[in-house]
Amino acid sequence: MTTKISSCRPANYGVCFRNDCPLANSCLRQLHAQDSCENERFINVVNPYLVKKVTSKCDFYRPNTLVRAAYGIRHIFDAVPHSKYNSVFHSVIGLFGKSTYYRIYHKERPIWPKEQEQIRRIFANYGINEPVVFEEYRDIIDW
Repeated sequence: MTTKISSCRPANYGVCFRNDCPLANSCLRQLHAQDSCENERFINVVNPYLVKKVTSKCDFYRPNTLVRAAYGIRHIFDAVPHSKYNSVFHSVIGLFGKSTYYRIYHKERPIWPKEQEQIRRIFANYGINEPVVFEEYRDIIDW
């Protein structure tokens, strides 16, 4: 990764200082600890007592891989027939809730790959076979 991990991390993201962990080189919690903690006065830390034995499996592990997130849904309903519009629209809102839906609508929140697939399934369930195309796609870290 060429950018600093801390430049895009969520506020108060928990870090891990288990340097003896076999997953440390690819864990966001470890990389974040190495990248930004020396300048922060207060940090959230994974409780070391909950990570008693260092193994190749960790409940707190977060891989530093990129995912293809979508942004913007202003035009996904363009191909929906008028007779099905309300049903499809309300099903998509029901998937996220009104508040999150409008954050997605205004590109304030990504649509994760799993959610993209759920939207495609909603369209398919209503017999809409046109591809669902979002406004833009970005490769981002799934914190």
